[in-house]
Amino acid sequence: MGIGLVKGKSSVFIKEETTEGVYVAPAASSEAIEVLEDGLEFNYQRDGIERNNLTSTIEQVASRVGLKQISGSIPVEYKASSTAGNAPREAVLYKSLLGGVKTSNASTTKTGNSATVLQIQDADISKYAVNDVILVKEAGQYEMRPISAVDTTLGAANITLKFALAGGAPADNVVIEKFTKFFHQEGAPTFSATHYIGGEIEEQVSGLRSVSASLESWETAKLANWNFAIEGLDLDRAVAAPAFTPDFSADALPPVLIDACVWINGVEVHYNSLSLNIENTKAELLSACSESGKIASRFTNLVCSGEINPYMEDDDVARFDAFNNNDDVHIFGYASNPTSTPGQGQNYVAFWIPQAKVTAIPAGDEDGIITDAISFKSYRKLGGDTVFLAFV
Repeated sequence: MGIGLVKGKSSVFIKEETTEGVYVAPAASSEAIEVLEDGLEFNYQRDGIERNNLTSTIEQVASRVGLKQISGSIPVEYKASSTAGNAPREAVLYKSLLGGVKTSNASTTKTGNSATVLQIQDADISKYAVNDVILVKEAGQYEMRPISAVDTTLGAANITLKFALAGGAPADNVVIEKFTKFFHQEGAPTFSATHYIGGEIEEQVSGLRSVSASLESWETAKLANWNFAIEGLDLDRAVAAPAFTPDFSADALPPVLIDACVWINGVEVHYNSLSLNIENTKAELLSACSESGKIASRFTNLVCSGEINPYMEDDDVARFDAFNNNDDVHIFGYASNPTSTPGQGQNYVAFWIPQAKVTAIPAGDEDGIITDAISFKSYRKLGGDTVFLAFV
């Protein structure tokens, strides 16, 4: 018998479930995710049922246990796949949080582009939709933008960007890179997690949902991460070594948040930090006929909110006016890893909020410099368009 398991030897595998609550074991090393050591938790509790019975003494009688409560958190770095446009390793977490996922292959521009309108081959236009987030790979100046309109007119198919490219009209035959985006859609799947504690003890957790996620440490010269709050249906533990050895050596690195720009209403802002929270409300379907007392769960509400602290302008109060007038604002930001060619990045991550309301804008303080301490909350317009997370 040995004691003293080493935390750093632990590993986590996740896999989408076909049937909610039916555990799915890992089948490949690629299903391992690179989890931050601090903050990883899988908690198992049982509801206590007290019995207030009269006996011959004032001592308590034995209690019973009721429903299982499975909860925890999975913190991961905000990073893309090492292959441009592919879904990240943690795709199951994002899909469980939002439900929808779209992947689109690359295409190229035709002639006649402008800073806001890109001419596309007719055969490629079907790849794109409003609120897709694309990377335009103009030589020496790669830029990401959300799409605000798609024109499928034969012979003149084009996409309109929400705001102009800083580099102006791209040249002919410029690549629009493949992308994967996550967005809200009904039917978010559940997943199973296999947690090898210290490489010796196996936890099997089933029926998990990403109930909420917080974007943390999106701050100058730091590494951003998503902290997923999870809830599930069951957890079991046994003595077992990992079935597969995780290998993250070929993965993309998380971007350092330098040249990680944010635009509010299409205007690039100078800021130090940003946070974003995506929160689902989960309802459990309880059944006295079920062995566990639960048969499934559903999301019943989605709220997305955040904060950003751009430096206050000395000649402009447009951000305050938007708050005062209850105007819509849109917020877009992205980060990437540099390459050997200036202006051309790789491993892009982005967030896009098409419509939001500023809920507060007090004067803030960043080391004695005044900021607009903006709080915002996004909302739907047509449905499925509250928030988008993109990976290129």
